[in-house]
Amino acid sequence: MSETSNLATYARLLKLTPVDGITLQEIGGTRSELFSKLPDEKVAKSRWLTGTTSFLLLAVLPTCLAVLYFLFLAAPRYQSEASFVLRSPGRSLPAGGQIASLLQSTGVTRSNDDGYIVREFLESRDAVEYLKKNDNLLEALSRASADPLWRFPSLFSRDTNEGLHRYFQRLMSASFDSTSGVSTLRVQAFNPTDAQRLLTGLLSAAESLVNRLNERARRDAVGTAEVEADRMRRRAVAAQTTLTAFRERQKLVDPSQVTLAVLEAIGKLSIEVSEISVRLNELERTSPNTPQLQVLRTRRTALENQISIERQRLAGDSEAIAPLIAEYERLMLEQVFAEKALVAAMTSVELARLESLRQQVYLERITMPVAPDYAAYPWAILWSFVVFAIGCMTWRLWRSVSADILEHVR
Repeated sequence: MSETSNLATYARLLKLTPVDGITLQEIGGTRSELFSKLPDEKVAKSRWLTGTTSFLLLAVLPTCLAVLYFLFLAAPRYQSEASFVLRSPGRSLPAGGQIASLLQSTGVTRSNDDGYIVREFLESRDAVEYLKKNDNLLEALSRASADPLWRFPSLFSRDTNEGLHRYFQRLMSASFDSTSGVSTLRVQAFNPTDAQRLLTGLLSAAESLVNRLNERARRDAVGTAEVEADRMRRRAVAAQTTLTAFRERQKLVDPSQVTLAVLEAIGKLSIEVSEISVRLNELERTSPNTPQLQVLRTRRTALENQISIERQRLAGDSEAIAPLIAEYERLMLEQVFAEKALVAAMTSVELARLESLRQQVYLERITMPVAPDYAAYPWAILWSFVVFAIGCMTWRLWRSVSADILEHVR
C-alpha cells in the first residue's frame, strides 16, 4: 500500500473533512506532516468526545447498573448470631481471657478439642443435610429467586448436593476462639424468621453431634470394662466348677482338715508313747521282773507302728494326703484369684460408668438465636461507591493507554 493511501486511511480515522480546510488531494508527505495539518480544535474536540464516551461506558454505566440491581433485584439478607461453649465437669480450665475467667469462676470447664470438632461439623455437608431434612433449608433459599447473584440454583451454584453445600458456606460462618473456648455461629437468610430457624437448627445439629460423641465414648469405655468383667466371671465359675469336681472325686470337702486330724492323732499317739516310755523306765528301775514290762513294750511298739502308718498317710505315696492338699491348694488359689479379679472387674465397670458421666461434654448456649430487626446485607451504598471507584480507575487506565496509542500513531 502506498504512503498516500495510508495517509488517507489516517485521515478517515481522524474524521478529516473539507470543512477542516484539508482535503485528501492536499494530503501529502509523511504521517507527521498529516498530523501537523490537523487543526488543534479538532484534536481537542475528538479527545473530549472520546474521554466523555469512555467515562460514561466504564464508570457511569456500571454504577447505574449496580444501583438498579441493589434497588430492584438484590435480596436483603438477615443475619442471626449465637455463641456457645463446650463444657465438661471433669476437665480443668486453663486461664485465658475475661470470658475464660468468668467461666472458671462459675464452675464451667471447657473442652478445646471438641470445639474444633464441632466447628468442622458445622461447616460440613452433614450439617447441610440436617437442615434440609429438619428445617426447610431449600424453602428458605427459594426466597431469593429474583436475585441473579444469590438465588439457588444459579449460574454460580448448581442444583446438586455439592453445589448446595458450597452455596450455604456463603451464608454461614463458624468461628472458635481457643483462648476463651467460645464458639460463634452466624447464619444469613432472606427472611428474619428463616435466619433464626436455620441457626437454631445448626445448634441442634451440634448438640446431636456432641451427644453422639458422648454416647460413643461411654459405650466404648463401659463396654470394654463389661467384656473384661464377663471374662472374669467365666473364670470364677470355671474355678468353682473344678474345685467342686475335685471334692466329689476325692470325697473330701477340705483335705487340709483331714491333715489336721491325722496330725492331731499322731500327736496323741506320740504323747501316749512318751508316757509308756516313762513308765517302762520306772518299772525297769524298780521292778525289772514284773510282767507289765512286756505288756508296756508291746503297746509302745503298736503305738509307734500306728504313728508310722499315720505319717505314711500324710506323705507316703501317690495316694497320700499331701498330693491332694497340693492340688486342693492350687484349686483354691485359682478360685481366690478369680474371685478377686471378678471383684476388680466389676469395680472397673462402675468406675467406667462414673468416669463416662464425669467426662461428658455439654453444649452450653451463651447467646440464643434471635430474629434480626433489619437486613445486614447487602451494603448497597458502599458497593455502589466501590463499583464507581473501580469504574473510575478503569477509565483512567483506558485514557492512559489510549493516549499512549495515539502518541505512538503520531
